[in-house]
Amino acid sequence: MRPNDPEHPDGTRAAKRPTIVDVARAAGVSTAVVSYALNGRPGVSPATRARVLRMADELGWRPATAARSLRSGPGAVGIVIVHDGGTGSRVASTLDLVAGAQEALGADGPTLAVHVAGSVDEAARLMDSWWTERRYAGYVVPHTRADDARLTTLRRVPAPTVVVGDVIGPSPTTWRHVVLDDAAAFARVGTFLADLGHARVAMLTGGDALLAPRRRARALGAALAERDVRFQAVSGDTAERAAAAVRPLLVGPDRPTAVVTDDDVAAGVVLDVARRLGLAVPWDLSVLAGTDSAACQLATPSLTAVPYPVRELGRAVGHALLGALAGDLAPGAVPPASGTVSVGNLVVRGSTAPPSA
Repeated sequence: MRPNDPEHPDGTRAAKRPTIVDVARAAGVSTAVVSYALNGRPGVSPATRARVLRMADELGWRPATAARSLRSGPGAVGIVIVHDGGTGSRVASTLDLVAGAQEALGADGPTLAVHVAGSVDEAARLMDSWWTERRYAGYVVPHTRADDARLTTLRRVPAPTVVVGDVIGPSPTTWRHVVLDDAAAFARVGTFLADLGHARVAMLTGGDALLAPRRRARALGAALAERDVRFQAVSGDTAERAAAAVRPLLVGPDRPTAVVTDDDVAAGVVLDVARRLGLAVPWDLSVLAGTDSAACQLATPSLTAVPYPVRELGRAVGHALLGALAGDLAPGAVPPASGTVSVGNLVVRGSTAPPSA
């Protein structure tokens, strides 16, 4: 053993940490090309970049602590918001979720780095690349979807992950789950509307790919079916498509007397369509928002809404994230049951009333 070789206290030789030079030799390129590829800079062909990233992963290369701190801070966790033009205010609500999570993580805990992607596939590519570069210690995945490329990626890489919402398919032991118990809340919405005397209820959901609207629609439909109330669900993933979906429901002679929406933005769309059709809310049509917000209070009339405890949800995410990063499960163990955040009682305002006829 050479005098300068690092040595553990027990006398064994410490493993050498791979460097960019090692990655360059293994990939057969220059160190400059490796630097460009690892940092996502232009000027490297896709094939070369893929080869460099593969060699870095196989060698177990990690960026130097100082360089990693300059990029994202020590112990940073990535969260990628998919902003693809949907009706919901998902970007704003995710920022509130991040604020709640940071409260639980504390000033000395890991930080959450927020990014915005134009599609779920783009988000998955970014997360894959960042994990290869060891840019983040883990991920938070909000607003899960039926065929979610982000989760497909995270089943392949061993990143500590907190999933906010439902999951279709297996969950690795590196994952934790946090869900909002809004199914119970939407069941209460069904009971509320049936007690008011509504016999025909419709729901305007967001994009068909999102799992949360499906869960809410099932809960609402089941509660209304128990009371023999007719139920119909339509979807629209942009304000224009939402308006186009709900307008035909409101022009027929057998129109619903109440419309429930996924969120506050969609409820505003329903109010606008009703006004243009000459329907008075709540006497001709009751409108109920699936997510409460300041906008619900400022609408005319103010909107009855389902509470949305996003800060509490964020704090649950922060606690789950600490567990995921600590790796508190033994190999082969089953991930713990989903952490569930309860939704409070319905906030009744001026947009709901018994049907006039």
